[in-house]
Amino acid sequence: MEIFATAEDYTARYGAAADEARLNALLSDASAMLLSEYEAAYGVPYEKGQSDAFDRAAPAVACMLVNRVLNTPANMAGATQLSQGAGSITASVTYGSALGEMYVGKTARRLLGLDGSVRRVLRPIERGEL
Repeated sequence: MEIFATAEDYTARYGAAADEARLNALLSDASAMLLSEYEAAYGVPYEKGQSDAFDRAAPAVACMLVNRVLNTPANMAGATQLSQGAGSITASVTYGSALGEMYVGKTARRLLGLDGSVRRVLRPIERGEL
């Protein structure tokens, strides 16, 4: 499987991660997710050079996906808002979108060139008609 970003790529963009083994595992997961997105959009396995936009953006997007996971406090996964108080002790946590989860959103798809419709045409020879 193609790995789109290395620990060095991540460090150059976001600084050193505390746990390099976890970082490498997450970069591998992000790469697998990007491959799945590519295959879903184009209907064929990924090959380097087939999509210039994808090839250019894949390392940055893989690092972005991993950073989203690594920068979520362990006990706050899924939380979008936290309020605390002191007098009369109050606390409130709002859970919403996928904070702390790895997902490919609209911005990432646009960067990868996967945001538009893809035209697929099968020639007669590919359909087995010849």
